Amino acid sequence: MIEFKPLDKEKNETNLITLLSENQEEEKKIPAEENIPFSLALYDNDLYIGGITANKWMNATHISLLAVNKNDRGKGYGSQLLKRAEEFAIETDSALITINTQDYQAKSFYEKLGYQVFGKLEDTPFIGTTKYYLVKQL
Repeated sequence: MIEFKPLDKEKNETNLITLLSENQEEEKKIPAEENIPFSLALYDNDLYIGGITANKWMNATHISLLAVNKNDRGKGYGSQLLKRAEEFAIETDSALITINTQDYQAKSFYEKLGYQVFGKLEDTPFIGTTKYYLVKQL
């Protein structure tokens, strides 16, 4: 009997990755690689002021989150965090790095650092804002 059941997100994602990897190997004859996580936090003494997380899979790294405390912006910390993620991407043989941002967040910041918009969704995640998808070739 077929049933729909709740499943812990991490376990479900592990199972889904296995299914998708099997399909990739069958369809493209390219074995899947393990995801490689990247996480770096920024502290001022013991005070957390920001950080970055990313995930490398196959030939691409995707930055999941990047933020710096409002009072510490404009000091170059975001650029330094992004640079460290780019170094990670290069060291793990990524050909490109991607990120997404909202129109009220850091689109121009990423563009100044060589990222280019390759897509956008208007009224996402709420009416009146636009989500931008950016990429940088490494």
